[in-house]
Amino acid sequence: MHDPYEFPADVADDAEPGAALRWTAGVIALATLGLALLNPGAIDSWVNDLPPGPLTVRLATATDAWQAAANHVGLGAGHAGMHAAWKAAERTDWSGRQPVEMADASAPTS
Repeated sequence: MHDPYEFPADVADDAEPGAALRWTAGVIALATLGLALLNPGAIDSWVNDLPPGPLTVRLATATDAWQAAANHVGLGAGHAGMHAAWKAAERTDWSGRQPVEMADASAPTS
């Protein structure tokens, strides 16, 4: 019989110390690299929201250049496509929608 609370993977008792931490750090680094490569607009937007200062100006210049280079190569195409689809969905007239009716809280339930 299968225990529903059993952990789904076998974990060795003699696992190398620090292996889980290295794996986690690797996943975080890979995700960060992927986001930096494929969504430079988010980094640029984040830098532009920082308080003004000499470091912010240098970062803004660097992120603007990275965003332009990434868009020139086509790395921002996925984000641009999703943004265009989202804007098209926002403009769509969803005719035929029925208003949501809230249940009457004072009505008895059977």
